[in-house]
Amino acid sequence: MSNRNSNDTPNDATQSHTGRKPDQIAYTVRETSNGKEYWNRIGAMWKHKDGRGSELVLDSIPMDGRITLREQRDQRMQDYQDERSKQQPVNNTRTRDHGYER
Repeated sequence: MSNRNSNDTPNDATQSHTGRKPDQIAYTVRETSNGKEYWNRIGAMWKHKDGRGSELVLDSIPMDGRITLREQRDQRMQDYQDERSKQQPVNNTRTRDHGYER
């Protein structure tokens, strides 16, 4: 027996996320005895196009059952920082006769 309303179509409830970036990232957060937190990515969540639900895909399940969902913005910021770290640093060493090289 189905729990769907008569207005729902099968495609409304199960939107494909293939090729789309996730709307949120799923993490498990562990706190250590020294107060640090370790965030481990365990999956992702996509909102249905009809706005009536979401699909959560987990690669693993945390032992404590706690899952933290964060907007994709955090991942975009991490991607940006990773790209910047790959760029060659500016050489600010002093040359012999010409001051600082830029």
